[in-house]
Amino acid sequence: MTTEEILIDKDQLSVWLKEKRPVTVLDIRPLKEREEWLIPGSIHANVYDKLKANDPAAFDGIELPDNQPIVTVCGGGNLSVTAAEKLQDKGYKAFSLQGGMKAWNFAWNTAELKLANAKVIQVRRSSKGCLSYIIGSGSDAIVIDASLDPQVYIDIAKDNGWVIQYVTDTHIHADYLSRTRELAQATNAKHVLIDKASVEYPFVSIKSGEKINIGKATLEVIHTPGHTLESTSFRLGDDAVFTGDTLFVNGVGRPDLKANQDEANEKSKMLFQSLTQLLKLNENTLVLPAHISEAVAFDNKLIGETINNLKNKLDMLKLDESEFINFAMSRIPPTPPNYLTIATLNKQGTYEGYTPADLEAGANRCAIA
Repeated sequence: MTTEEILIDKDQLSVWLKEKRPVTVLDIRPLKEREEWLIPGSIHANVYDKLKANDPAAFDGIELPDNQPIVTVCGGGNLSVTAAEKLQDKGYKAFSLQGGMKAWNFAWNTAELKLANAKVIQVRRSSKGCLSYIIGSGSDAIVIDASLDPQVYIDIAKDNGWVIQYVTDTHIHADYLSRTRELAQATNAKHVLIDKASVEYPFVSIKSGEKINIGKATLEVIHTPGHTLESTSFRLGDDAVFTGDTLFVNGVGRPDLKANQDEANEKSKMLFQSLTQLLKLNENTLVLPAHISEAVAFDNKLIGETINNLKNKLDMLKLDESEFINFAMSRIPPTPPNYLTIATLNKQGTYEGYTPADLEAGANRCAIA
């Protein structure tokens, strides 16, 4: 094979995974790089240093399936070509993921929730665990927390017979570049944000308690500060609540970003109060967050938990206010890479001059679990 023939792009690999085709995804990065940011179902081979040294015996002693394609993966898509070539020399049908994990950063899949008056499509960025949503009813739709190219949402809406009327973010994100403003410009949709949002571009202001009508469905705006001061949840009746980075299926949002110790303590208190407010919703309400802490499989399974299940599942939700603040401040994870730059660009509403794949590379670290 030529170098071009040995390459497979993220879209093709996504199709293979979505269709459950037999394929072995072989991650050749150093193990540390794989810990938080990987392709679901992939396996690891500790061959990085040997490949860098062009060791012809790099794969000696490593057993791999010989009855299915093997796709090698590295950070940027260069060393994986060498890996694929060496595997081909051994008789394997091997390919290299073009662009590596930086390209896979934008791979996505979906899951659906069908309700009486609406349909919810959860759009999941596989590697980063970012979750965005299209809620459609009748011929209208709203997009929450767009994190991919606008065309992704436009195509999904078109396939469902919807016109995107509104777009919004649950908060000013710090781990990926929001595409919500781009989506608004591409569709002429109303760009709505809670009135607490401090951004440098025009938007349609909405207040806590206000309702947004989407066809026969209604979204209620709920101000839920703590992770950020403007954090907002959107309640879809008793069916679902879109909680952004306030409440996850395995934890809660971190309150420390862009804050000193005293500010973080105060935001922890706000977060406790916001969680208390959310936990008063109907116990069968499905919590649909903006993130999950691991790679998202191509399994079509909705990522969400009911209020009742989360009350039973997360011990932190049983703490009183002072206990919760102490717990939250003691469990702060490492800060996300480039978070200050990303948050600043999201506040400005433009990332001109920056490469999203470079800024967003790596796992999200927005949760306390």
